[in-house]
Amino acid sequence: MRVTSILVGVLVVGGVAAGCMAKQNGTPTVGSDPTGTSTQGETYGAPRVGSPLDATRFLSQPCAVLTQAQLEGFGVSRAGEPDTDSEIARASGPGCLWHARPEVDSTIDVSFLTGNKNGLADTYRGRSRFKFFEETTVEGYPAVFNDPSDGRPHGDCNITVGISDTLAFRAREEGGLVGQAVCDRAKQVAAAVIATLKAGS
Repeated sequence: MRVTSILVGVLVVGGVAAGCMAKQNGTPTVGSDPTGTSTQGETYGAPRVGSPLDATRFLSQPCAVLTQAQLEGFGVSRAGEPDTDSEIARASGPGCLWHARPEVDSTIDVSFLTGNKNGLADTYRGRSRFKFFEETTVEGYPAVFNDPSDGRPHGDCNITVGISDTLAFRAREEGGLVGQAVCDRAKQVAAAVIATLKAGS
């Protein structure tokens, strides 16, 4: 389940699917089209971020982006599992996975999409590849629910939030909740991340 979730984040969730990521000498290059023409500055319909947040301190310690008090509110009582140096993390960005208590039946996954140099615009650029794509906001920040398939009936929902014009993060919820409830929880996780980012700025 964890590998599948991460792969979704790398291949599609951040908008770096085929056609949105070119490889030069094995290095991902986001924000350029297949002809090499720069698309920097093009938003593809994504809203600009009016009040950018600095996530720098959390890129090396992604599990710190949710406080213990926040995690308790989500039913999580054990430490998260950071991923900062795997091949996937190096290509897509650092993240952390938390498992809630069994009775809560929830897995939370938060990743900073550092591989997408144009922030939320890169997700919008790949919107045709998402079966589920629904615009929203989180605490005033532009966001979109996005998945290559609609996982809501199966208890799976992803939200991608722009925190600057060059960086977005994703929050994913998997578990026993279904329908709108699972996306509501993913959005609550995203709101908690923003609260931590604001406190740490």
